[in-house]
Amino acid sequence: MPRPSNRDEVLQRLRASIFKGKIIVGAGAGIGLSAKSLEAGGIDLLILYNSGRYRMAGRGSLAGLMPYDNANTTVLSMCDEILPIVSSTPVLAGVCASDPFRDIPAFLDELKQRGLAGVQNFPTVGLVDGSFRRGLEETGMGYDCEVRMVREARAKGLLTTPYVFNTDEARRMVSAGADVLVAHMGLTTSGTIGAKTGKSLEECVGLIQEIRDVAVKMNDEIIVLCHGGPIATPEDAKFVLDRTKGVHGFYGASSMERLPVEEAITNITKSFKNLTPGS
Repeated sequence: MPRPSNRDEVLQRLRASIFKGKIIVGAGAGIGLSAKSLEAGGIDLLILYNSGRYRMAGRGSLAGLMPYDNANTTVLSMCDEILPIVSSTPVLAGVCASDPFRDIPAFLDELKQRGLAGVQNFPTVGLVDGSFRRGLEETGMGYDCEVRMVREARAKGLLTTPYVFNTDEARRMVSAGADVLVAHMGLTTSGTIGAKTGKSLEECVGLIQEIRDVAVKMNDEIIVLCHGGPIATPEDAKFVLDRTKGVHGFYGASSMERLPVEEAITNITKSFKNLTPGS
C-alpha cells in the first residue's frame, strides 16, 4: 500500500483501526533507520521534528527548543532522509509555528508538496513555563501561533495532530480543527537522558481524561492519544489506557526510538563482553 498523503485517507485508516478495537500508535523518527524499523513494526503515524535528531545524537529532547538550529529547516533535511524509505506509513512534520523568519502558510504548502500527510506543533511553547513563557505569550511568540498554524494546516487539507498540555489548550486546538489531540504529559522520565522529575502515572490518568472529555464535548470524532512523562513503556501505556475512557492510543518519541536503542545497544555490548576466548 503506497504511503498516503491525503488527510481523509489517513483519517479513514485511523478510524478503521479504532473500529476494529485496535489502538493508534504514532512515533517520532529522528533518523532513517528508526523510521524504517517503526514502519516494519506496524506504526500508524510517523512524525519528523528536530528533537528526534538530538535524541538520536544522545542529547535531551529539550535541545529542540534551544537555539541550536532552525527547527523548520531541520525538518526539511529530515524529509530528504526519511521520506524515500517510508513506503506505506503517513509521515507528518513538526512545525515551529512561531518562527519569525518563515512564512508558515507557504511552509505548509511546501510540506504538502513534498508528500507530508500532516503536521504537529513542535517545537512547542507548551513545554515552557514561568516568566519565560509569559514573555513569549506577551510578545507574540506564544501558543496562539501554534493554534493558528493548526487552523491553516486544516484549511489546506493536512492532518493535524497537535500537542496539548491542558484542557484550555485542548479547547483551542479543537476549535482550530485538530483531527488528533496528543495529550502531552511532559518530558519522558526514563533512560540515560530522560527527565528526573515529572508527573506520576496516576496524575497523568486524571489529566488525560480531562483533556479527552473536554475535546469530545466539542467534537465527538476527535482522536485522543497519550504521550510523555512517565508513559515510557508498553506497560505504562496500558496502565493509562486501562484507566481512561475514550483514549485511542499512544504517541511515543523517546519511548519508541531512544529508549529501545539505548537498551539494545547496551545489552548486546554486555553480551559480547561476557564472551570468553576459546581454550
